[in-house]
Amino acid sequence: MQSREARPSTMLHPLFVAGVLEGFEGTLDEVIGRVENPELNAQLDALRGQVAALRICAKEPVRPEADRTSSER
Repeated sequence: MQSREARPSTMLHPLFVAGVLEGFEGTLDEVIGRVENPELNAQLDALRGQVAALRICAKEPVRPEADRTSSER
């Protein structure tokens, strides 16, 4: 497995990433409620929320670097 610092030579398109995350959400939707352990079920539900938030971020238009630095001040 690659370290987090190493970047692959090909970057993935944000909409592709959003589509993959949407698939994860659907899978989690199918699993949640079918797990006997309530604590694990709650953690899976929280994970689904995190995946949804990441998917929404991936769909947002990517702003140029100059815009990001000026708006973060």
